[in-house]
Amino acid sequence: MKKLFIGIVISFMAFAATAQNLWLGAEGQRFYDELLNRKAIKGEIENYEGSPYMDEEFTAATIKSSDNQAYEKVPLRYNVYYDLFEVQIEDIVYNLKRGGIVSEVSFPGHSFIYSEYEYLSTEGEGYLELVEKGTYTLYKKYQVVFKEAEPAQPYQDPKPAMFQERDPLFFISYNENLPVFIKNKNGLLDIAGENEKVLKDFIKDNGLKVRDEDDMVKAVEFLNNVD
Repeated sequence: MKKLFIGIVISFMAFAATAQNLWLGAEGQRFYDELLNRKAIKGEIENYEGSPYMDEEFTAATIKSSDNQAYEKVPLRYNVYYDLFEVQIEDIVYNLKRGGIVSEVSFPGHSFIYSEYEYLSTEGEGYLELVEKGTYTLYKKYQVVFKEAEPAQPYQDPKPAMFQERDPLFFISYNENLPVFIKNKNGLLDIAGENEKVLKDFIKDNGLKVRDEDDMVKAVEFLNNVD
């Protein structure tokens, strides 16, 4: 794999010569601009709580492209609400273009792929974090929602608008198949195929829950090691 080393402080003009298709443009703060342009009911600028980010700080990351190039030490942060990675170059924030040229993004403790996936009865695409890899691979998708401000009501104070983190969604892929959202225990058993019965016994014996990440890791490890 060819590696291109990029410092924390990068010249965008030089970098663009080799990675011009990675960026959408200087729109990284677009969502904040939108929010600040919204006015509270009384005409004042709204106050917002929470964050759309996994982490507000930029972290040195590696971007792997679809042609197997690796761009290293790129300062990134993940905007969960918009499902976008943001890149900081000389104090300007850019959105990393989703899909296409970008296949993987990794930084300490986290590794993401951009993938299509099956969600309930539909197909979607976006960033999934790799949790456990094998014949059966476990992913999780982070969730942040935006809640509008609520005006004061009798016996109730006004509530500011906020970004609110929700429990992640878990997906499992088998071999080269698309990751499938695991809604409940039946969904987990369905993906086990011929190992459904032994997995069912394993879940029962260990009291596993599909909403618990550690339990999902145990289930996937079991599937990857069952005879």
